[in-house]
Amino acid sequence: MMRHLFGRRLASQNMGFLVAVTLAAAQLAAAWEREPLSVYHERRARVVSETGDGVVVLFGYNDEDVAASVTTFHQNENFYYLTGWNEPTAMMLLVPRVAKGRDQPVEMEKEILFIPPHDYRQEKWTGPKLGAEDADAPERTGFRAVKSTSLFHSELLEALKSFPKIYTELTPQPESGEDAFQAEMVSKLRKLAPLAQLADLRPHLTRMRTVKSPSEIALIRKGADASVEAHLAAMKAVRPGVWEYQIAALMKYEYERRGCEWPSYPPIVGSGFYSTVLHYDADTQQMQDGDVVVMDVAGSYSGYASDITRTLPASGHFTPRQREIYEIVLGAQNAALTAIKPGVMIGGRGKLASLQQIAFEYINTHGKDLHGKPLGQYFIHGLGHSVGLNVHDPAEYDQPLQAGMVITDEPGIYIPEEKLGVRIEDMVLVTQDGAELLTRRLPRTVEEVEKAMSQKQ
Repeated sequence: MMRHLFGRRLASQNMGFLVAVTLAAAQLAAAWEREPLSVYHERRARVVSETGDGVVVLFGYNDEDVAASVTTFHQNENFYYLTGWNEPTAMMLLVPRVAKGRDQPVEMEKEILFIPPHDYRQEKWTGPKLGAEDADAPERTGFRAVKSTSLFHSELLEALKSFPKIYTELTPQPESGEDAFQAEMVSKLRKLAPLAQLADLRPHLTRMRTVKSPSEIALIRKGADASVEAHLAAMKAVRPGVWEYQIAALMKYEYERRGCEWPSYPPIVGSGFYSTVLHYDADTQQMQDGDVVVMDVAGSYSGYASDITRTLPASGHFTPRQREIYEIVLGAQNAALTAIKPGVMIGGRGKLASLQQIAFEYINTHGKDLHGKPLGQYFIHGLGHSVGLNVHDPAEYDQPLQAGMVITDEPGIYIPEEKLGVRIEDMVLVTQDGAELLTRRLPRTVEEVEKAMSQKQ
C-alpha cells in the first residue's frame, strides 16, 4: 500500500473532487445495513432513563485500535449499539434532563455525536466521509446534535456542572480484545474530568443487548443464511486429499460474496485428531480417508455475527462408530432444542432442567467409550451462548431465557483416543412460546449430510 506522503505545498482544491465527495457522501456504506436510526435513539433514551443520575460517555475506536491498515475497520460494539456509527474517532455524550421530582421519569436532554471535521486531502485516500460541519449530519446520524471532536471536552465539562457522575465502560468486554482500549479511555476521562465520579455502564448494556430488536434479528438472519450457504458449498467440496485451509477459504468466499464483511471468528476446520481440539484454527492438515471434519465457520453481516458448526465424514460416508457418536450428539441437540423457551436456564450442569443438563444427560446415557465408560466426560464445554454483535455476545447467563434472545445449541463429543470429534451447532431464536431454528436449511441428520456431500462440485 502506498504511504500517505504529502509535500509541504497544499494541493489546490479540486472542485470536481469536492463535488464527488458531496455526492458519494450521501451514499456512504451502501452495502452496510444499519437498523433504523430511531432504534439507536430509543436505546440511548433507555440508557439515560436507567442511569438517570449522570452523563453517559462512550468512545468509538480509532483506526489504530483495530489495526485498520491491515483489516477492515470494526467499531467498538457498545458504541455501535448505541449510535449505529461505524467510522473511527467518534465520541458520544448523553445528558439527562434535570428531574422536577423524584417520581418523574428521567428523560434525555442532550445527545451529541462528536466526529472529526472534513479533511478533504485525507478523503482522497480514504473516500468521502461525513463531517461534523455538514448541515445534514443530524439527519444522517439520528443525533439531535453532531459536533466536532474538538468540542467534546468543553461540552463534557458543561454537562458535569449539573451531573458530576459519568457512566462509561469501566470493564472490558470478555473476549473482545478491548482491554487496552478500555483502560486508555478510562484514563482519558480521569484526566479530562478529574473530579467526576465514574460508574460502569456495561451492566446496563449487557441487559439491553441480551434481547435482540426485530431489526437486529433481521440482520442476524442474513448473516446466518450467508453462512449456511458457505457450509453447503463445503459439504460438496470436502473429500480425502483436500486441505483444511482450502475449505476455510472456500467458506469465507461464499459468505463474503453474499454480503458478510468479515469472519465472526477465525475459521475452525479440523480433521482427524484435530476434530477433537475445540478451537483449532490453524487449518493446516490434509484430510484423510476415514477422518471426520469439524467445520466451525461463519461470517458477520453488517456487524452481526453467526456461529455454525457441522461435522462431516471426509469420505462422504460415516463409519458405524462415527455414525453412532454423531447421532448421540444430534440427539442431545434435539433434546435441548425441544426444551428451549422463555423461562428456561441455558447453562449450569447439575441444574434441574437447564439446557446444559438436558444435553449432558442425553450424552451420558447413550453410548460408551472404548473402555465401556459413559460419554458425558467427553462433552467438555457449555451448550450454548448468546450471539449478536459479538459471536459470544454479552448476556446474563444466571437469568432465564427471554423471547428475542439469539443463542446457539452446540453439544459435542471429543474422544482424542479415537481421533473422533463431533460438534453440531445451530443458531436459535427464542420465541414467545418456544424456539425457531435459524439455520434449519443446513443438513443435520446423517442421511441429509451424506446426501449433500454426494453432490460434489
